[in-house]
Amino acid sequence: MTARYVLTSTCIQAGTMALTASLRQRLLGKERVLFVDEDGEVYEAEVDWKGGVVRGLAPYYAKRRLAANEAILLHFRGEEVELKALPRAPFHPPQPERPPEKERPPEPEKRRVRVTPYPKEVLFPHEPGFREPPGVTEDLRRLGFLLEGGPPWVYKAPLGRRQVVLALLRPGEGGVGLLKPYRQQGAYAAFLAPESEKGAVPEGAGYVSPEAVGRLVRLKARFPVSPLDLEDLLREGRVDLEAVEALEDRLVAELSERGALAAFLLLLARKRLGEVFLLPDLEAEALEEGLTPEVVRQGVELLSQPPFLLLKRLSPGEFLLRQEVEEALRDLEAFAQGVRGRLNRVYGGA
Repeated sequence: MTARYVLTSTCIQAGTMALTASLRQRLLGKERVLFVDEDGEVYEAEVDWKGGVVRGLAPYYAKRRLAANEAILLHFRGEEVELKALPRAPFHPPQPERPPEKERPPEPEKRRVRVTPYPKEVLFPHEPGFREPPGVTEDLRRLGFLLEGGPPWVYKAPLGRRQVVLALLRPGEGGVGLLKPYRQQGAYAAFLAPESEKGAVPEGAGYVSPEAVGRLVRLKARFPVSPLDLEDLLREGRVDLEAVEALEDRLVAELSERGALAAFLLLLARKRLGEVFLLPDLEAEALEEGLTPEVVRQGVELLSQPPFLLLKRLSPGEFLLRQEVEEALRDLEAFAQGVRGRLNRVYGGA
């Protein structure tokens, strides 16, 4: 996956890089990270989750003589992040105006030759980025899928010991034969096309529509939608609006008004035990998931009190994760069973 990062004056002065959504996803759970520059030089940096930055990049900024508003490409390769400073725009000083000349000899007529350039794909067949990734990439990222490359465009969602792999082709990028190797390797392979064009998808081939993926992202603002939900739809072969609407009906029946709290608990499950975080930072992360600041504020108040006691308030707007979310839910389940048992004894199951 490759991301573009634009430097600010604060980045240059402090030798830092803000933890954007892309960096947060790829560095989740890490305290140190290795950056490798264009010359192979390695920089070990610290991930400051509380401060919301990566520290230790001042030597690289100085080496490349970088300034504010310049951009860097970040290419994530396993445990390392490759750095590539984008070239500066050439500076053209203003030319002084030439005084008008009284008489100028006529210039010989120049013959115009029209040259048809070769397509970039022909001149630079291995140049990354000569084809833009699908517009659905950002929505898939919000659902937990990271772009690996393409075409076919391969997205991966890590799920602990396993991962969900999705390979997509847009109309004009190739036929079913290009998707077959991915399907043989266990990936979900499908054609990506608007709802209005799904009738043109080959019979028996997988299908994903951008409208359906966008609907899933909006659904995630209300319910705890995960890569597993998208995987369930992919198993059925078609991720279209009809399939997403059916999923929404199931979630409404299962979770009803508790969906926002469930989505907030999934957000907290990414935190490390004992991690301290600020409310504004948590609200910013929640916005990436489609959750409103109001849901976050209500959530931290609720989860700081009995019977949850998942969070501990350290100061106004500062919280500590006291338990892992899964463990807290087990404790809550045991509490509910204990109360239910007491009710049965006192009231005889009435």
